[in-house]
Amino acid sequence: MEITQCPKPHFVVIPWPGTSHIIPIVDVACLLAAHGAPVTVITMPASAQLVQRRVERAREASSAVITVAAIPFPAAEAGLPDGCERLDHVPSVDLVPRFFDAAMLFGEAVARHCRLMAPRRPSAIVAGICNTWAHGVARELGAPCFVFHGFGAFGLLCSEYLHTHRPQEAVASLDERFDLPVLPPFECKFTRRQLPVQFQPSSNVKEDTFREFREFEMAVDGIVVNSFEELEHGSAARLAEATGKVVFAVGPVSLCGAPGLLDSRAGSDEARRCMAWLDAKKANSVLYVSFGSNGRMPPAQLMQLGLALVSCPWPVLWVIKGADTLPDDVNKWLQHNTDADGVSGSQCLAVAILEHQAVGGFLTHCGWGSTLESVAAGVPMATWPFYAEQFLNEKLIVDVLGTGVSVGATKPTKGLLNRVQGVEETKPEVGTEQVKRALNKLMDGGIDGEGRRSKAQELKAKAKAALENGGSSYMNMEKLIYFVA
Repeated sequence: MEITQCPKPHFVVIPWPGTSHIIPIVDVACLLAAHGAPVTVITMPASAQLVQRRVERAREASSAVITVAAIPFPAAEAGLPDGCERLDHVPSVDLVPRFFDAAMLFGEAVARHCRLMAPRRPSAIVAGICNTWAHGVARELGAPCFVFHGFGAFGLLCSEYLHTHRPQEAVASLDERFDLPVLPPFECKFTRRQLPVQFQPSSNVKEDTFREFREFEMAVDGIVVNSFEELEHGSAARLAEATGKVVFAVGPVSLCGAPGLLDSRAGSDEARRCMAWLDAKKANSVLYVSFGSNGRMPPAQLMQLGLALVSCPWPVLWVIKGADTLPDDVNKWLQHNTDADGVSGSQCLAVAILEHQAVGGFLTHCGWGSTLESVAAGVPMATWPFYAEQFLNEKLIVDVLGTGVSVGATKPTKGLLNRVQGVEETKPEVGTEQVKRALNKLMDGGIDGEGRRSKAQELKAKAKAALENGGSSYMNMEKLIYFVA
């Protein structure tokens, strides 16, 4: 008797158009394909090259079957400049609502594309949180729909509690601390300023848009999380219980088999210079500083940070986003005090990389992608959250996992999606000495420092094991595919 194996379901993965969201959800697509499921990633032309690079790496690492479909993004139709196809392309906060309008029109084009897909129509859709139209497309196709937020399970658990119990509405001011009793026995207290943008009293996004996000969350069949069960102290299981949704923790997706950062030796001249600089440093001696793809400090605050970094006793690897928009005096100071040319003997180098054995600490904005990359590399963190769910992530890193030291930022930094009330941005909140104290705790040895480093190394081993055959994330990916099949 011949037994025929049913083909695995065809997943359509639709990133939300923001760089920090595109990368992890495309890595989810690569993992699905590595588990034998055919995958189509739908994106827009401006992001197609970024998506294609990650897909090609996955194909080289396995026999993954992934197709990339680039569909024109209706920027002009929504009143945006030509080529404005990602949130980080939006030139002004005033145009943010138009970007969301364009994203809704994009959904209509995606629906038309999915109806005509051949030879196999989609079996399931995995969509970024702001692609609220994806649920309607999935229902039309008779397929389940899963949401990918980009947050970790702990951040999503906190958000669910805020939606359901609304403790933030009972406080008298934006700076009054209140309790989020989501993960006993850990104490989790926040101010309203520190919450994700949808819980702020005002933002640059229309209230109707946030209502659509919530309706989408409640309508989907399940939640895909870039995390692993051993990391967040049962947050994924608590999230499933709180939402009534099946939750699949499948990360860290950055370990999906694509070449690591160290393979950049064969890349650009800048990458080679960076690697040469790192190679000349002792193990665990370098402080890496990066605030993600969108993290930009006001000039006055950047100067306070810079003064702390150039006086550090350790080599510093500093990534500065938006340097071309800084005032001339700040740029001149940076040119004079840091080495943009990457001389291997220099002390402070304004370029990038985390995985290298020389890196001993990471000053981060606590974006979830950066947090997971640090976990996967086994590097302890100094935390400086900017906005979104980053203050929630800081609580996890510092108080729950015990792998971080807080710089002490208490207020958000203004971004495209949030207005910051009562914060004078020309005056820095965190001074040079405060930064230096946190970095001394992070980089110095001693019992506490060694404890953080030991915990970070333990999490690194658990992250790797989670994705191996039989690991928690590996099995959750299999369960996701089986759920659809």
